[in-house]
Amino acid sequence: MSVRCPVVLCREENAYGAEVCAGCRTPLSGYARLHTYPAYLFNQGLAAAREGRLAAARDCFAAVVHWCPGDTEARNALALAGLRLGDRSEAHRQWTEVLGRRPGDPKATWGLAQLAEPSEPAKPAESSEPALPAVPSQSAEPAEPSGISGPGEVSEPAPGPG
Repeated sequence: MSVRCPVVLCREENAYGAEVCAGCRTPLSGYARLHTYPAYLFNQGLAAAREGRLAAARDCFAAVVHWCPGDTEARNALALAGLRLGDRSEAHRQWTEVLGRRPGDPKATWGLAQLAEPSEPAKPAESSEPALPAVPSQSAEPAEPSGISGPGEVSEPAPGPG
């Protein structure tokens, strides 16, 4: 694996873990941390959601979407967090955007179908919301959410608790 120098006039390929670019001496370690930060935030959002801290999860997913607008998994997670927080208009906006980028996406299709139904509080045993994506394994480096540079570990829509 290599890291391309972010300096446009250089673009030298460097060994992963190199502190500075071999071509122009630009510090690379900070760039590498910034490059993986969206993945870190995505994983933080997943952990917060699993702990029931939905507002914190929503904020993490929103940051990933801001930095990586093409990340449809982060948009799906942001929409689901919004739905669970009662922000139906934001959930609708995010799922519509997902379908615009990835037509037929099953999570976005499910979400928009839920929004089309009359708004009634579901009993926990009857909930059919998909589970949030699975938290990637704990490792030294965070997993990348899909849409950045590698696939995140994501579960398919599943029935709620029960």
